[in-house]
Amino acid sequence: MQEELDALTAKLTELAGRVRALREENQQLRAQIHAASNELEQMRSRVANAMQRIDALIERLPAEAPANAQE
Repeated sequence: MQEELDALTAKLTELAGRVRALREENQQLRAQIHAASNELEQMRSRVANAMQRIDALIERLPAEAPANAQE
């Protein structure tokens, strides 16, 4: 009977350790997701700014002359 209790105690100790490790890993993964979400938002903002600058540059380009006007 004592051997069974000792085995059960060992299994519960191992289980508690695994639960602790998984909780820590989960916390780290949540932090990584948060950081990645922030980085994604910054990148989206940079892309939007770049697109606005490109649109502004396109607006400043001279209009294309008709093909027959150059002859």
